[in-house]
Amino acid sequence: TMISDNLQRVQAQIRGACKAAGRDAASVRLLAVSKTFGADAVWAAWQAGQCAFGENYIQEGVDKIDGLRRM
Repeated sequence: TMISDNLQRVQAQIRGACKAAGRDAASVRLLAVSKTFGADAVWAAWQAGQCAFGENYIQEGVDKIDGLRRM
């Protein structure tokens, strides 16, 4: 999927930047911002391996959590 492909591309960029900086890539954690995306997009990112998500507003996060529970 496009989400999976984009996530893999970003992770590769992180690995490259870490290598250039002499830093362990495992020490970097990607926080995906899910604002403006629905629960289906969050689910697709989760399935692609993304496990940390951020929201601007608590209610939007709660709504997505509720939506994910129904998936």
